[in-house]
Amino acid sequence: MLTPRIEMNFKKIAHNAKALKDLYGSKGIDVIGVTKVVCGNPYIADVLVKSGINILADSRIENIRKMRNAGVQAQFLLLRTPSLSQAEAVVKYADMSLNTDLTVIKRLSKYAIDCDRFHKIVLMVELGDLREGLIPSDLNSTVKQVLELENIELIGIGTNLACLGGVKPDDEKMECLSSITKDVEDKFGLNLEIVSGGNSANYDWFTSTQDVGRINNLRLGESIYLGRETLNRKPIPGLYTDAFALVSEVIESKIKSSVPYGAVGQDAFGNVPEFQDRGDIRRAILGVGLQDVLVSGLTPRTDVEILGASSDHIIVDTKGIDLNVGDELKFDLNYGALLSAMTSPYVNEVSSDRVSAQEYCETVEQKYRRHVQHLPTKFIKENNSPLISLKTSGFNLMYEPSIKKEYKYMVRESVFDKIGRISKRLDGEDKTLIIRSVWRSFEHQRLLWEKRVESLKKEYPKKEIEEIEELVSYFIAPPSKSTHSTGGAVDALIYDLKNDCVMRFGTNDGLKINLNDKCYPYHPYITPEAKKNRKLLIGLFEEEDFVVDIKEYWHFDYGNIAWAVEKGKDHAIYGIIEA
Repeated sequence: MLTPRIEMNFKKIAHNAKALKDLYGSKGIDVIGVTKVVCGNPYIADVLVKSGINILADSRIENIRKMRNAGVQAQFLLLRTPSLSQAEAVVKYADMSLNTDLTVIKRLSKYAIDCDRFHKIVLMVELGDLREGLIPSDLNSTVKQVLELENIELIGIGTNLACLGGVKPDDEKMECLSSITKDVEDKFGLNLEIVSGGNSANYDWFTSTQDVGRINNLRLGESIYLGRETLNRKPIPGLYTDAFALVSEVIESKIKSSVPYGAVGQDAFGNVPEFQDRGDIRRAILGVGLQDVLVSGLTPRTDVEILGASSDHIIVDTKGIDLNVGDELKFDLNYGALLSAMTSPYVNEVSSDRVSAQEYCETVEQKYRRHVQHLPTKFIKENNSPLISLKTSGFNLMYEPSIKKEYKYMVRESVFDKIGRISKRLDGEDKTLIIRSVWRSFEHQRLLWEKRVESLKKEYPKKEIEEIEELVSYFIAPPSKSTHSTGGAVDALIYDLKNDCVMRFGTNDGLKINLNDKCYPYHPYITPEAKKNRKLLIGLFEEEDFVVDIKEYWHFDYGNIAWAVEKGKDHAIYGIIEA
């Protein structure tokens, strides 16, 4: 997989978001999810919405536009005071914005009138951190003028602390904001919807205060993504602090001196570096640098030490670990490192599901190669049980139409009985087993093979026949090598009678299955519904001593050599039946 990359664990982000929403909600404070550190990543935005957060905030209108265009179903707040030049875009893409300047608010009013829509604003008040905010003595006159503007709706008052000056949002500051809010509401007859007391730095205040006053909203980013409060960067109990990881690749690994030799001047960034003399050490160079990430904000998950960095490289002392070219190192990130890495166009973003999917697929391929190697080691003690047609069984089954005319859906006798029991269990759940295919002759297998080859020829006209056949072989066995020729293999799906449809298993559209690596039975990157349905299907067959195919969630073997290998049997009991 490409490096450098940021691995994002959506499940851990969702857990943190839900936990924080419940925590602050216990005292009547709602949460706005801030997406600026993840650059408005639509997948993460969707995770926040599904976790119960209804308002998303970002400092960049470009990020808000990206989330809207991706179909994220939320209200959007622009965190940074709008610039005059972006006022039209703010009205178009943001439902609300934080504001401190009347000139800007008047410009928002103009465009809101032009667009025939209302734009909501929260007035920010300066309480000592000296970033953005109206001086409290100017607030009433500003509110009066805002209320006179057309298509502008004043919905709240807020403040920002701890971001620039490091000023704590303590009881004194929050009581001050509550008092200011009450004065404005009383003077102008308002009932403000939002009183936003700050951000992830408010955790200590919240957990220690007995009375939150009028504070009913916080804007949370770092505590959701990194599981920490932001005054001392202490982990918040019950939250994950490792939802993100930076992964970089070793591009050089050599024994070198620990101290540069020669006359020393400034480095690439104007610093005069100092190094501790440790003798000769193994120095590994990673293919990531200051142009990609704030290196000072990285903490290695392996016991190595960062010695320094240039624009394109990080140098580490491997401390005795034998790192080789191509190996990967993982790092935890603080807020600054996460912000820079997510902003960098050179750092790839992948979910942990995709990472685990790649690892899973590699494991499946390794297992398949071992499986193929073991097949010739199994001998067959044929038990000569006959083939019986399921069509004559009386079982409650459905059948997928076959490419072979007058196909009788034949299975071995013991398989016949097992299918009957599976069918009966599904009857109690208002479901029906779909038999896709069972015993197939060599001729039948050849027809399937040729049909798939012809289909891929049309899809890939420039590929050689050898390449086409290799693609086909991933999911269809050559005529003489299919376990279907033994009468012990069953291809099956399930029909849901309540919803009158074939159940979804992650790669199927009804009876049609899209052949790709998501067909591997336990692929992690499928929907929860598909995982649940596969668990049902596979469980039914495994209870009857079948084994699921290594690469196909719908294919089950019993009695043949594939079954013998997976079960660790000395021999198979079903051999090939050619006709």
